[in-house]
Amino acid sequence: MRSGVEGLDRIWLLALPAVAAAAGAWIAYLRWKDRHRPEPWVLLASALLLGALAVAAASSSYDLLDRLGALPTWEQLMGPWRTAWSGAMLIGAVEEAAKMLPVLPLAFGSRHFDELWDGPVYAGAAGIGFALAEALALVSQGELGAVETLARAGVAPLSHALFAAPWGLGLAYATLAGRWLAWPAGFVAAVVAHGAYDLCMARPGLQIFGALLVGGLCIGWIAAARVWART
Repeated sequence: MRSGVEGLDRIWLLALPAVAAAAGAWIAYLRWKDRHRPEPWVLLASALLLGALAVAAASSSYDLLDRLGALPTWEQLMGPWRTAWSGAMLIGAVEEAAKMLPVLPLAFGSRHFDELWDGPVYAGAAGIGFALAEALALVSQGELGAVETLARAGVAPLSHALFAAPWGLGLAYATLAGRWLAWPAGFVAAVVAHGAYDLCMARPGLQIFGALLVGGLCIGWIAAARVWART
């Protein structure tokens, strides 16, 4: 028992600096992509921290679904396609809604939320915070080893930021351009992307398609950033 505790302590000593370094690196990357009209550091940090706290909102939602007998599980995602797809979409909806909550006050109440690109930027910051807090939660539950912790700290923030980008852009179009249908459309796109990724990663032989999905979203992000930089 003692050796198990000591092993978890060593992973924590690795996880904390890895998560802190990943948070700083990804937030700096977001701000660099927005360098033509950069957002204040304090607001980006606030979105990141609130995104981390949003893991608690997602956890509460999962607890409610569990009491209702509708909790999606990894085993469900590996089962028959119909139930696997519905479970994946439910996971996507819960986590994307949780990540979106911290961005709403900025979208509706901050004077700095004043261009369309701000939507994906703040959504990305919240997604980064969510991913890093999720990694620490998994470490505390003993579900991640040292290698998995480093891999998750490096890659998961990018994935969560990319999944959040569609609803971030839709939210920006809604609040800044009055195109309110863009918000639910963006949210649905984010849920589908998130759910499809989880489904691919859960099913043997489909992991490559999950990687291709994230790669495609990343290429789209880079291309969009270049367009906005010229406007």
